[in-house]
Amino acid sequence: MVNNRKDRWQYAQTKEDSFWKREDVFDDQIDRVVSRYGPVISELSKGLTPESHILDVGCGPTCAGKLFSTGSKSFLDPLMDSYLKTYPEKIPEGEKLCCPAEDIPKENESFDVVVSFNALDHMINPAEVLSEIRRVLKKDGTFLLGIFLHPAPIAFLRRFIEKCLPFLREDAHPYSFTPASIRELLGKYFNISREIRVYRKDSALFPSLHREDWVFVCKK
Repeated sequence: MVNNRKDRWQYAQTKEDSFWKREDVFDDQIDRVVSRYGPVISELSKGLTPESHILDVGCGPTCAGKLFSTGSKSFLDPLMDSYLKTYPEKIPEGEKLCCPAEDIPKENESFDVVVSFNALDHMINPAEVLSEIRRVLKKDGTFLLGIFLHPAPIAFLRRFIEKCLPFLREDAHPYSFTPASIRELLGKYFNISREIRVYRKDSALFPSLHREDWVFVCKK
């Protein structure tokens, strides 16, 4: 099962890498990052100092952690080397870590803030990632999780397709979460202090069946 999970992740990573190599992708994606996550990051920035340490897990080439107004930043993504080649002038200054988030190469309690936006459902093992984030987060630190959440019937259908009809699956996203399932998973590692819905597609034919973008503000 573990090997199958890793194989599935590696295949998803090839799709993710191909997505970011398409023309005219970056600008639309960075606009989404700024509009949805910028206000939360701006608010959290007020309590930081130049000595604060920030880790962006699964940062992609958009690197949302760069939106913090102060502090030293580290950017982690298993595709970082590829992103540096594709977007050499867009990846921000800061430490670059090219590795899976299940094994963060940092000491315990290294960071004041850890963020992960639209990445947890791309991982090999989301639970192991959250455990690693908890390990490297300082005792009084803050973890921001941004994630797409699906209504329960849609998530069930996506999981069924993932398992039984893989030719119909969304290749880049091995996992599908609902509000209930992500709260349950997060609750094993963190205390959720705030939940913020940052996007809902009200223009959809059935908005209640469309995925929503949420941010969870968490503490140890």
